[in-house]
Order: sequence, then C-alpha cells, then structure tokens
Amino acid sequence: MIIRTIDKVVGRVGDLSFHLSLLVTVFLVVAIIWEVVNRFLFGTSSVWVSEVSGYLVASILFLAAGRVYREGGHVSMSIFIDMLTGAPKFALLALIDVLVLGLALVVGYATYDMALLSYQLNWRSSTTLAMPLFIPQMFMPIGAAVLALEAIRLLVRNICGVCRTMQGAQA
Repeated sequence: MIIRTIDKVVGRVGDLSFHLSLLVTVFLVVAIIWEVVNRFLFGTSSVWVSEVSGYLVASILFLAAGRVYREGGHVSMSIFIDMLTGAPKFALLALIDVLVLGLALVVGYATYDMALLSYQLNWRSSTTLAMPLFIPQMFMPIGAAVLALEAIRLLVRNICGVCRTMQGAQA
C-alpha cells in the first residue's frame, strides 16, 4: 500500500516536471517567433532571446529526463534486453536503473553545487541581460532529482519483477 502511494507520488512529480518542460518549450517557441518577427518586420533584435533560449533548452532537457527515462524514450541499446526474458531481463533492467540513479545523483550534486555557488557569489551572465545564473542553473538539479526518483521507482519495479518471476519458477 505504501509502495503504491510512493509510486503514484513519484509518477506525479515526474509528470509535473515533464509538463513544466512542455510549458518551457511553448515559451521557447513563442520567444523565437517573437525574435523572427522583430527582425524581419521591424529590423530590430531583442537582447534577451538568444541568451534565454539556451537556458530554456537546458531546462527542457533536464526537466523532461525523468519521464523520458520512465517511458523508455531515451536512446538505448536494447538488443541485450530484448534477448532476455524473466528474471534475467528484470535483473539487467535493475542494473541499468542503478547506473542511471548513480549518474542522476552525481549530476544532481554537481549542478546543485554549481547553482548554489552562483547564488552565493551573485554570478550573472556576461551579456547585456546580466541574468543571475542560478535561475537557469536551478532547473538542472531539479531535473536530476526527478530522474533519480524515477530510477528508484523503476528499480523497485524491476526488483519486484525478479522476485515474481523467481517465485513463479519455484511454484
């Protein structure tokens, strides 16, 4: 019961992060259209669009990573997984989940440390916009945390799959 509740909560957090990345994508498209219209119709350029669009792309990638991993939408070499069935397949998937979890924790720690340092030292971009760098950087540890939660969620599911197939083989 408690595992199902945690599973639902983590799924909703992953979905929320993904939907936030969709909103950021819409904003990115609108900003680029704005820039194109400004350049061609008015012969002027916005100071913020080129800088902010780079930050938005990074935000989209990190915020969507958890859900993309959950749905298997990432690039993978599934030839070995497709060759396996039962407990060995679940065990290999669990190993992959452990590796993804490790990567997410390392990336999360490093990007959190970077964003915190940027905040503490009040670092700003060197462009005219002079945006505080911690603002776009904070989406990276958030996305890494969501990816870690999704990896844990899938790890538990795959371990349960190993247990179920082992029990089925003994019966």
